Amino acid sequence: MSVYKPCDIRGPAEEMSGDLYRAWGRALGGRLPVGSAFVIGGDVRLSTPGFLAGLEAGLVESGVAVENLGVAPTPMIYFERRRSEAPGCAIVTASHSPARMNGLKWMLGGQPPTEEDVQSLRREAEAGAGFFRAGGSARPVCADEAYAAWLRGAFGAGGALKVVADPGSGCWAGRAARFLGEAFPEGRFTAIHDRPDGTFAERDPDCAHADALKRLSQEVAAQGADLGVAFDGDGDRVAFVDDAGKPLSAEEATFVLIRSFGAQWPGRAFVRDIKFSRRMDEAAEALGGRAAVERSGHAFIRARMLAEKALFGAEISGHYFFDELGGGDDGLYAACRMIAHVARSGRRLSALRAQCPRVFMTRDLRLTPQGESRAEALARIRAAFADRPMSFVDGVKVEFEGGWALVRSSVTEASLTFRFEGDSEEGLAGVVAQFCGRIGAMGERLARQHAEAGRKTQGKR
Repeated sequence: MSVYKPCDIRGPAEEMSGDLYRAWGRALGGRLPVGSAFVIGGDVRLSTPGFLAGLEAGLVESGVAVENLGVAPTPMIYFERRRSEAPGCAIVTASHSPARMNGLKWMLGGQPPTEEDVQSLRREAEAGAGFFRAGGSARPVCADEAYAAWLRGAFGAGGALKVVADPGSGCWAGRAARFLGEAFPEGRFTAIHDRPDGTFAERDPDCAHADALKRLSQEVAAQGADLGVAFDGDGDRVAFVDDAGKPLSAEEATFVLIRSFGAQWPGRAFVRDIKFSRRMDEAAEALGGRAAVERSGHAFIRARMLAEKALFGAEISGHYFFDELGGGDDGLYAACRMIAHVARSGRRLSALRAQCPRVFMTRDLRLTPQGESRAEALARIRAAFADRPMSFVDGVKVEFEGGWALVRSSVTEASLTFRFEGDSEEGLAGVVAQFCGRIGAMGERLARQHAEAGRKTQGKR
């Protein structure tokens, strides 16, 4: 698998080098006028400092003025780009991926990269191309105080709740509880996994994994806290635990956040990735909003937020996007939004989540095609369901009575990812059976995997 993904760069750190980041820096800086401001930073991974130095060197060689935040959460780098009105930013990070990985995210002109932008960067780096122009510079910048002041302005009152934060040894370590306290002076905030650790020895950097939330759940219950918030490695994703110490599903968290906008919804768009339950569309539509479905991926959701001038957006992995952030996402800002809503409602988070309609959906099921490529498998599946309504926003989504089946190419491994939804447990089982029954040996493998996943789920109840 290439390190060049559809909307960013990400892969094993040993496949990258400071020289490669230098080439990427020259290519990115060369897309802007000489002297343009360019904000950079990186996560806590052990490979990041060398890569960040290479990126800075390449940008300086391209003639831009680099503002280097050093180790900083991805949302803070986006914040500084907005605050300073810099036309570009880039972050050395592999986000929620394991510690041995690294990568690069960037924005130019307020827009996330397209697939062509990624491939263009690849071509220039592989050709040794890039812009060498005089006039470049670099200086260290700390955005902590400006970010704290922004949070105070956005919230700054109420929120007298007790909250446990879990930065997961990532970029919000040493900062999360402090910044939450800036946003809600009347609240009480404690933190676990609060020291940066580029090996992520104490917790998986992917906060969407249930196992990553075990200690946070225990701490919330032990401290009698109102809720817990957990962040991923670079701080742009967030997961929630309620007052009973129970993690919220992506749908439950999204449902509560949708309700937090109340009367702001009429005429506004809710953007969500294709893997979400359609119950989320209904939640926004019940308040006067309209749903816009987009392919999975941070850059795709953000670009759709801008195109739709959307109020709110969500990706099932835990990214939450806001109009007030220029369509961008920020895990800590989303946490503040949740805390403020719980405080205003006068209800427990466990009660708010209970209002979410029940969702009957599988987790992601992954299979590697045998004897055919992924493209060939997708084409075969598409032909097998030619008599059914289908959409192609991201892979192939087949509509059934009371449900749907989705198959798409994974961006992290050479497999296909399947997901199913039904309107009841029986309806979900029917959708899976109908889908698997038409795609031969792959369907038999998929049915076995679904049955095994069901047994594991039953064992945890």
